[in-house]
Amino acid sequence: MSKFCTNIINKNEELKQLKSLDEIYNDIYYYLKENYDVNQLQIYLEKDDECETLYTNSDKLNYDHTIRLEYTQNDQINLIFLILTDDENKKNIINENIADIKIILQVFSQSLYNKFLEKSLNEMSLIDSVTGSYNRSYLDNYAPKILSISNREQKKIAFLKVGIDQFKAVIDEFDYTVGDKVLKALSDTLKHTVRTSDIVIKIDGDEFLVILMNIINEDNATMISEKLINNFSERKVVVNERTEQTLMKTICSGISIYPDDASCIDEIIKKADIALYEARNKGRSTSFIFSQKDTNTIDFF
Repeated sequence: MSKFCTNIINKNEELKQLKSLDEIYNDIYYYLKENYDVNQLQIYLEKDDECETLYTNSDKLNYDHTIRLEYTQNDQINLIFLILTDDENKKNIINENIADIKIILQVFSQSLYNKFLEKSLNEMSLIDSVTGSYNRSYLDNYAPKILSISNREQKKIAFLKVGIDQFKAVIDEFDYTVGDKVLKALSDTLKHTVRTSDIVIKIDGDEFLVILMNIINEDNATMISEKLINNFSERKVVVNERTEQTLMKTICSGISIYPDDASCIDEIIKKADIALYEARNKGRSTSFIFSQKDTNTIDFF
Protein backbone atom coordinates (compact mmCIF):
# COMPACT_ATOMS: atom_id res chain seq x y z
CA MET A 1 0.00 0.00 0.00
CA SER A 2 1.34 3.45 -0.90
CA LYS A 3 2.30 6.00 1.73
CA PHE A 4 -0.46 8.28 0.39
CA CYS A 5 -3.17 5.67 1.02
CA THR A 6 -1.74 4.77 4.42
CA ASN A 7 -1.81 8.44 5.49
CA ILE A 8 -5.43 8.84 4.39
CA ILE A 9 -6.52 5.69 6.22
CA ASN A 10 -4.72 6.72 9.39
CA LYS A 11 -6.15 10.22 9.29
CA ASN A 12 -9.64 8.90 8.66
CA GLU A 13 -9.34 6.66 11.71
CA GLU A 14 -8.39 9.74 13.73
CA LEU A 15 -11.50 11.54 12.44
CA LYS A 16 -13.71 8.64 13.54
CA GLN A 17 -12.43 8.98 17.10
CA LEU A 18 -13.32 12.66 17.37
CA LYS A 19 -16.38 13.40 19.51
CA SER A 20 -17.84 16.45 17.78
CA LEU A 21 -18.58 17.59 14.26
CA ASP A 22 -16.69 20.84 14.84
CA GLU A 23 -13.55 18.86 15.59
CA ILE A 24 -13.96 16.89 12.37
CA TYR A 25 -14.52 20.04 10.28
CA ASN A 26 -11.42 21.68 11.73
CA ASP A 27 -9.29 18.56 11.34
CA ILE A 28 -10.23 18.22 7.67
CA TYR A 29 -9.45 21.88 7.07
CA TYR A 30 -6.05 21.76 8.80
CA TYR A 31 -5.14 18.55 6.97
CA LEU A 32 -5.84 20.22 3.62
CA LYS A 33 -4.06 23.39 4.71
CA GLU A 34 -0.96 21.57 5.87
CA ASN A 35 -0.66 19.27 2.87
CA TYR A 36 -2.16 21.28 -0.01
CA ASP A 37 -2.04 24.92 1.06
CA VAL A 38 -5.84 25.25 1.30
CA ASN A 39 -6.62 28.39 3.29
CA GLN A 40 -10.38 28.78 2.78
CA LEU A 41 -12.87 25.94 3.03
CA GLN A 42 -16.66 25.68 3.14
CA ILE A 43 -18.69 22.52 3.73
CA TYR A 44 -22.38 22.20 2.89
CA LEU A 45 -25.02 19.51 3.21
CA GLU A 46 -27.47 19.52 0.31
CA LYS A 47 -30.85 17.84 0.75
CA ASP A 48 -33.91 18.17 -1.48
CA ASP A 49 -32.43 21.26 -3.20
CA GLU A 50 -31.84 22.96 0.17
CA CYS A 51 -28.33 23.72 1.42
CA GLU A 52 -27.24 23.80 5.04
CA THR A 53 -23.88 25.34 5.91
CA LEU A 54 -21.93 22.95 8.11
CA TYR A 55 -18.59 24.75 8.20
CA THR A 56 -16.93 27.86 6.86
CA ASN A 57 -13.72 29.69 7.66
CA SER A 58 -13.85 32.05 4.67
CA ASP A 59 -13.80 35.73 5.51
CA LYS A 60 -15.68 37.12 2.51
CA LEU A 61 -18.43 36.22 0.05
CA ASN A 62 -16.66 36.08 -3.32
CA TYR A 63 -13.36 34.55 -4.39
CA ASP A 64 -11.62 34.57 -7.76
CA HIS A 65 -11.13 30.80 -7.77
CA THR A 66 -13.63 28.23 -6.47
CA ILE A 67 -13.33 24.46 -6.67
CA ARG A 68 -16.51 22.52 -5.90
CA LEU A 69 -16.27 18.87 -4.91
CA GLU A 70 -19.51 16.97 -4.37
CA TYR A 71 -19.98 13.57 -2.72
CA THR A 72 -23.29 11.72 -2.73
CA GLN A 73 -24.22 10.06 0.58
CA ASN A 74 -27.59 8.67 -0.46
CA ASP A 75 -30.34 9.41 -3.01
CA GLN A 76 -31.25 12.70 -1.34
CA ILE A 77 -28.13 13.99 0.41
CA ASN A 78 -24.84 15.37 -0.93
CA LEU A 79 -21.85 16.73 0.94
CA ILE A 80 -20.27 19.68 -0.87
CA PHE A 81 -16.76 21.00 -0.26
CA LEU A 82 -15.82 24.42 -1.65
CA ILE A 83 -12.14 25.27 -1.78
CA LEU A 84 -11.67 29.03 -2.26
CA THR A 85 -8.71 31.24 -3.03
CA ASP A 86 -7.71 34.61 -4.46
CA ASP A 87 -4.06 33.62 -4.77
CA GLU A 88 -2.89 32.38 -8.17
CA ASN A 89 -0.01 30.35 -6.71
CA LYS A 90 -2.28 28.61 -4.20
CA LYS A 91 -4.76 27.91 -6.98
CA ASN A 92 -2.04 26.23 -9.04
CA ILE A 93 -0.91 24.10 -6.09
CA ILE A 94 -4.47 22.97 -5.44
CA ASN A 95 -5.12 22.20 -9.11
CA GLU A 96 -1.89 20.22 -9.36
CA ASN A 97 -3.05 18.05 -6.46
CA ILE A 98 -6.77 17.99 -7.18
CA ALA A 99 -6.82 14.25 -7.92
CA ASP A 100 -5.38 13.49 -4.47
CA ILE A 101 -7.71 16.01 -2.79
CA LYS A 102 -10.74 14.37 -4.42
CA ILE A 103 -9.73 10.95 -3.06
CA ILE A 104 -9.04 12.40 0.40
CA LEU A 105 -12.39 14.13 0.66
CA GLN A 106 -14.19 11.07 -0.73
CA VAL A 107 -12.87 9.08 2.24
CA PHE A 108 -13.29 11.85 4.82
CA SER A 109 -16.82 12.71 3.68
CA GLN A 110 -18.18 9.35 4.81
CA SER A 111 -16.78 9.72 8.32
CA LEU A 112 -18.08 13.28 8.48
CA TYR A 113 -21.55 12.20 7.33
CA ASN A 114 -21.66 9.31 9.81
CA LYS A 115 -20.89 11.73 12.64
CA PHE A 116 -23.55 14.10 11.31
CA LEU A 117 -26.12 11.27 11.35
CA GLU A 118 -25.06 10.29 14.86
CA LYS A 119 -25.53 13.87 16.07
CA SER A 120 -28.91 14.16 14.31
CA LEU A 121 -30.18 10.89 15.81
CA ASN A 122 -28.99 11.94 19.25
CA GLU A 123 -30.83 15.25 18.93
CA MET A 124 -33.96 13.46 17.72
CA SER A 125 -33.92 11.24 20.81
CA LEU A 126 -34.09 14.39 22.95
CA ILE A 127 -36.97 15.99 21.01
CA ASP A 128 -40.69 15.37 21.48
CA SER A 129 -42.02 14.19 18.11
CA VAL A 130 -45.37 16.02 18.41
CA THR A 131 -44.37 19.47 19.65
CA GLY A 132 -40.71 19.78 18.69
CA SER A 133 -39.86 20.72 22.28
CA TYR A 134 -37.24 18.92 24.33
CA ASN A 135 -38.49 15.76 26.05
CA ARG A 136 -37.94 14.14 29.45
CA SER A 137 -34.72 12.49 28.23
CA TYR A 138 -33.26 15.96 27.66
CA LEU A 139 -34.12 16.91 31.24
CA ASP A 140 -32.58 13.72 32.61
CA ASN A 141 -29.37 14.30 30.62
CA TYR A 142 -28.89 18.03 31.14
CA ALA A 143 -30.51 18.85 34.50
CA PRO A 144 -27.27 18.27 36.46
CA LYS A 145 -25.46 20.72 34.17
CA ILE A 146 -28.22 23.31 34.61
CA LEU A 147 -28.02 23.10 38.40
CA SER A 148 -24.23 23.13 38.29
CA ILE A 149 -24.27 26.40 36.33
CA SER A 150 -26.70 27.89 38.85
CA ASN A 151 -24.48 26.90 41.77
CA ARG A 152 -21.33 28.22 40.11
CA GLU A 153 -22.87 31.56 39.17
CA GLN A 154 -24.96 31.76 42.36
CA LYS A 155 -28.08 32.62 40.40
CA LYS A 156 -31.61 31.30 40.84
CA ILE A 157 -33.57 29.17 38.40
CA ALA A 158 -37.36 29.07 38.19
CA PHE A 159 -39.11 25.82 37.25
CA LEU A 160 -42.60 26.39 35.83
CA LYS A 161 -44.82 23.32 35.48
CA VAL A 162 -47.47 24.22 32.91
CA GLY A 163 -50.65 22.22 32.26
CA ILE A 164 -53.61 22.73 29.91
CA ASP A 165 -56.94 23.24 31.67
CA GLN A 166 -59.46 20.46 30.91
CA PHE A 167 -57.29 18.97 28.20
CA LYS A 168 -59.08 15.62 28.34
CA ALA A 169 -62.28 17.39 27.27
CA VAL A 170 -60.56 18.35 24.02
CA ILE A 171 -59.81 14.70 23.26
CA ASP A 172 -63.32 13.62 24.24
CA GLU A 173 -65.06 16.28 22.15
CA PHE A 174 -62.74 16.19 19.14
CA ASP A 175 -59.86 13.72 18.74
CA TYR A 176 -56.13 13.27 19.32
CA THR A 177 -55.31 15.20 16.14
CA VAL A 178 -56.91 18.32 17.59
CA GLY A 179 -55.25 17.53 20.91
CA ASP A 180 -51.88 17.51 19.17
CA LYS A 181 -52.68 20.88 17.58
CA VAL A 182 -53.34 22.33 21.03
CA LEU A 183 -50.07 20.89 22.36
CA LYS A 184 -48.16 22.34 19.40
CA ALA A 185 -49.80 25.73 19.93
CA LEU A 186 -48.82 25.71 23.59
CA SER A 187 -45.25 24.64 22.82
CA ASP A 188 -44.96 27.43 20.25
CA THR A 189 -46.39 30.00 22.68
CA LEU A 190 -44.00 28.99 25.45
CA LYS A 191 -40.94 29.14 23.19
CA HIS A 192 -41.85 32.54 21.76
CA THR A 193 -42.65 34.05 25.16
CA VAL A 194 -39.51 33.09 27.10
CA ARG A 195 -35.92 34.02 26.30
CA THR A 196 -33.73 31.94 24.01
CA SER A 197 -31.60 31.04 27.03
CA ASP A 198 -34.62 29.47 28.76
CA ILE A 199 -35.68 25.87 28.16
CA VAL A 200 -39.07 24.38 27.22
CA ILE A 201 -39.56 20.66 27.87
CA LYS A 202 -42.57 18.45 27.13
CA ILE A 203 -42.85 16.36 30.29
CA ASP A 204 -45.94 14.22 29.90
CA GLY A 205 -49.49 14.30 28.56
CA ASP A 206 -50.54 17.94 28.51
CA GLU A 207 -47.76 19.17 30.80
CA PHE A 208 -44.63 21.16 30.02
CA LEU A 209 -41.72 22.31 32.13
CA VAL A 210 -40.34 25.78 31.47
CA ILE A 211 -36.91 26.42 33.00
CA LEU A 212 -36.15 30.11 33.47
CA MET A 213 -32.41 30.63 33.83
CA ASN A 214 -30.91 33.34 36.01
CA ILE A 215 -34.09 34.90 37.38
CA ILE A 216 -33.91 37.85 39.75
CA ASN A 217 -36.55 36.77 42.25
CA GLU A 218 -39.95 35.09 42.70
CA ASP A 219 -41.76 38.15 41.38
CA ASN A 220 -39.84 37.85 38.12
CA ALA A 221 -40.89 34.20 37.75
CA THR A 222 -44.52 35.04 38.55
CA MET A 223 -44.55 37.84 35.99
CA ILE A 224 -43.28 35.52 33.25
CA SER A 225 -45.74 32.81 34.30
CA GLU A 226 -48.66 35.22 33.99
CA LYS A 227 -47.37 36.35 30.60
CA LEU A 228 -47.36 32.72 29.43
CA ILE A 229 -50.93 32.27 30.66
CA ASN A 230 -52.16 35.45 28.96
CA ASN A 231 -50.40 34.74 25.67
CA PHE A 232 -51.82 31.24 25.40
CA SER A 233 -55.34 32.38 26.32
CA GLU A 234 -55.27 34.51 23.16
CA ARG A 235 -54.01 31.70 20.93
CA LYS A 236 -56.55 30.28 18.48
CA VAL A 237 -56.27 26.68 17.34
CA VAL A 238 -58.01 25.80 14.07
CA VAL A 239 -60.22 22.75 14.66
CA ASN A 240 -61.83 22.53 11.23
CA GLU A 241 -60.15 24.01 8.17
CA ARG A 242 -63.35 23.89 6.14
CA THR A 243 -65.61 25.66 8.64
CA GLU A 244 -62.71 27.69 10.14
CA GLN A 245 -63.88 26.61 13.58
CA THR A 246 -61.30 27.57 16.23
CA LEU A 247 -60.64 26.50 19.80
CA MET A 248 -59.17 28.61 22.59
CA LYS A 249 -57.79 26.97 25.73
CA THR A 250 -56.24 28.11 29.00
CA ILE A 251 -53.33 26.92 31.13
CA CYS A 252 -52.28 26.92 34.77
CA SER A 253 -48.74 27.19 36.05
CA GLY A 254 -46.97 25.99 39.19
CA ILE A 255 -43.66 27.60 40.14
CA SER A 256 -40.74 26.42 42.24
CA ILE A 257 -37.39 28.14 42.70
CA TYR A 258 -33.94 26.55 42.80
CA PRO A 259 -32.18 26.50 45.22
CA ASP A 260 -34.78 28.11 47.54
CA ASP A 261 -37.31 25.26 47.43
CA ALA A 262 -35.11 22.22 46.89
CA SER A 263 -31.52 21.16 46.26
CA CYS A 264 -32.00 18.41 43.64
CA ILE A 265 -33.85 18.16 40.35
CA ASP A 266 -36.41 15.56 41.45
CA GLU A 267 -37.46 17.62 44.47
CA ILE A 268 -37.62 20.90 42.62
CA ILE A 269 -39.88 19.38 39.94
CA LYS A 270 -42.03 17.76 42.62
CA LYS A 271 -42.50 21.18 44.24
CA ALA A 272 -43.47 22.68 40.86
CA ASP A 273 -45.92 19.81 40.39
CA ILE A 274 -47.49 20.49 43.78
CA ALA A 275 -47.74 24.18 42.91
CA LEU A 276 -49.47 23.30 39.63
CA TYR A 277 -51.94 21.12 41.55
CA GLU A 278 -52.71 24.08 43.82
CA ALA A 279 -53.10 26.41 40.83
CA ARG A 280 -55.58 24.06 39.19
CA ASN A 281 -57.56 23.85 42.42
CA LYS A 282 -57.99 27.60 42.29
CA GLY A 283 -59.40 27.64 38.75
CA ARG A 284 -58.41 28.27 35.15
CA SER A 285 -55.62 30.58 34.02
CA THR A 286 -54.02 30.54 37.45
CA SER A 287 -50.42 30.76 38.57
CA PHE A 288 -49.22 29.50 41.96
CA ILE A 289 -45.75 29.73 43.46
CA PHE A 290 -44.67 26.96 45.80
CA SER A 291 -44.63 27.75 49.49
CA GLN A 292 -44.29 25.17 52.23
CA LYS A 293 -46.47 27.32 54.47
CA ASP A 294 -49.30 27.92 51.98
CA THR A 295 -49.25 24.57 50.19
CA ASN A 296 -51.49 21.71 51.23
CA THR A 297 -49.74 18.47 52.12
CA ILE A 298 -50.05 16.31 49.02
CA ASP A 299 -48.54 12.89 48.47
CA PHE A 300 -49.19 11.66 44.95
CA PHE A 301 -45.74 10.27 44.08
